[in-house]
Amino acid sequence: MPPSTVTAPDQYAAPNTTAFGYAWRWLTALAIWGTIFINYYANVHPFNGQTMGQVSATYPTLLTPAGYAFSIWGLIFLSLLVYSVWQLLPAQRKLSLPDAVAKPLTLACLGASAWVVLFAYELILPGVGVMLLILGSLAVAYGRVRRRIFAEAAPVWVGVPFSLFLGWISVASVVNITLGLRHLGWQTAEGVSVTLSLVLLLVIVGLSLIMSRAFRDLVFPLVVAWALAWLWVARVHEVPELGWLALAGAVMCLVLGITLSRVGGRKTAWQLRDEAAKAIEAEIAARNAARQNH
Repeated sequence: MPPSTVTAPDQYAAPNTTAFGYAWRWLTALAIWGTIFINYYANVHPFNGQTMGQVSATYPTLLTPAGYAFSIWGLIFLSLLVYSVWQLLPAQRKLSLPDAVAKPLTLACLGASAWVVLFAYELILPGVGVMLLILGSLAVAYGRVRRRIFAEAAPVWVGVPFSLFLGWISVASVVNITLGLRHLGWQTAEGVSVTLSLVLLLVIVGLSLIMSRAFRDLVFPLVVAWALAWLWVARVHEVPELGWLALAGAVMCLVLGITLSRVGGRKTAWQLRDEAAKAIEAEIAARNAARQNH
């Protein structure tokens, strides 16, 4: 390159085209496939002789939705399976997204597999710790995916598996934390427990709407709406105020989530940085062209 030519800064790390980088993509795929297998095996040949549903029934909480809610795992696993194959294709070698999310997504999948075993053996507190690890790992991966989608450096559909996974784990984390507190012996009066559940329910709804607005994400609030709809089914007769608030929250997530994801809010710091980088690149390209003409 001539010394007079100016180089624009990279917006993202370049894709890792080495064998080591491609190995991480394979590790990600294997972690996803392994998680799907572990969950299948746990239902056909339950660890510790009991399925996830049986253990969940042993440790009920006011925020545990009806059993049909957990069928969303089928959609989560299907979307992850599609992603795992897509990111291995030769056509995606030039994209940095699979490299950027490989480590946190692999960690999240390994954590999800470990949680199944821990929960089956009723190791509640370690399970809560692993659930929070999954949540943190997915949050990192999700942020990296949305950043690239905003910059049109990745197809929009790639965000779906991460939104599904993070949305459901966000809800599951709240349920696991309440379960962990009960396991530690933290007991409250029935009225206080209902009030606390109502507050946590509002937090979940608020979080989903914030995510929808900040990241222009339609899928995340839909996942929360799904969970709340089945919470209504589970609690409408036992705790009517909680059940009806859950239904109202589901409607809010559905209606406002769709609206906010389309309208969006102010530009995020990521978008502003991306636009600034593109402006710098355009300016540098113009300077280089002018110098070459001279």
